[in-house]
Amino acid sequence: MDSRKPLRVGDRVRVRLPWSEVCLHMRVADREMDVEILADGMAQLHTLDGAPFSAPITWGEAGVYHDRDGRPYL
Repeated sequence: MDSRKPLRVGDRVRVRLPWSEVCLHMRVADREMDVEILADGMAQLHTLDGAPFSAPITWGEAGVYHDRDGRPYL
């Protein structure tokens, strides 16, 4: 059974951010935040009250994966 959750550009999901290099640098690693899926492999982090946080980061740095066809999923 495939437990992946497919995502589309424009979707916003709440995730616990990974211990990626960018998240560590931004001091948000292991923090729960909303992630908005942007085009071209980018993601915008949002604070829990909905405000954009910093500049967009890559899907991978935000803990979002992609399949062979480039479609994002959790």
